[in-house]
Amino acid sequence: MLKVLDFKIPCIGFGTYKLSAEDVVPALNAALEAGYRHIDCAHLYQNEEAIGNALKAWFDNKKIEREDLFVTSKLWNTSHRPDMVKAACLKSLEQLKLSYLDLYLVHWPVAYKPSDVLVPTDENGKTIFDDVELEATWKAMENLVREGLVLHIGLSNFNESQVQRILDCASIKPVMLQIESNPHFPNQKLIDFASSRGILSTGFAPLGSPYREVGDRPHRLIDEPLLVEIGKKYGKTPAQVAIRHGIQRGICVVPKTRTPERVKEDFQVFDFELTCDEMREIGTLGIYQRQIRADPMRGNPEFPFLDLL
Repeated sequence: MLKVLDFKIPCIGFGTYKLSAEDVVPALNAALEAGYRHIDCAHLYQNEEAIGNALKAWFDNKKIEREDLFVTSKLWNTSHRPDMVKAACLKSLEQLKLSYLDLYLVHWPVAYKPSDVLVPTDENGKTIFDDVELEATWKAMENLVREGLVLHIGLSNFNESQVQRILDCASIKPVMLQIESNPHFPNQKLIDFASSRGILSTGFAPLGSPYREVGDRPHRLIDEPLLVEIGKKYGKTPAQVAIRHGIQRGICVVPKTRTPERVKEDFQVFDFELTCDEMREIGTLGIYQRQIRADPMRGNPEFPFLDLL
């Protein structure tokens, strides 16, 4: 459990990105059975209704109480206009079959034109952006807290200057920054900045990408010889070592997989601890190349990844 002031969050969550409605239910059931109590959702993922049905079954069968579960969702780019923020939140609540969210994040700092499609484009296939100030969107997020729809609010995929802008205008400060972070792409400078401002960090893609090779290393993260070697020492998989590394860095991690057996395996990281030397060694694996590159957002003044410009 990580904590800042009155905000507490389980340090490992079940990630639901790229899980179809069919896949997410057995995977979520496996996660809850394994002990996960933090579920990371988003409108973008298009599976919140299936997640809501699964959660309702657990609540109805008294297998878990709502107050024992931590649920995050995220405001999508097409709903940044202040008068659209509440409706977007209510839609997620309706689909998740919840009366409140523990945490609601602004998913990206880039606003899209309001649309029924996730990424509105023109006749040339270019993304249609919207002119909405981040500060205005944040003020509408604060109102969600005041109305009791969400307990806490935060940011996702914001860079340092964007986080600072929100802090400068905020009446209710963000408690969380969710960003890509794993041994191949630690993002430590941004994590340290957030921490210095009293903001916790969640690392998505804690296992990198299982589908691609990146940068100048020939190995996917989960095939890194160092993680394999350390895993053998503890009787753990490379994935478990990577997850444990994130937790010991003091961040939340939200691994995701559609395979129930691996869902449970990813949670079995609390019966060993990496040494200081092992933490340092894993810290040398960085290749500092993003896997989530947000190409549809390029060209917008709020595009957050300055290293890609």
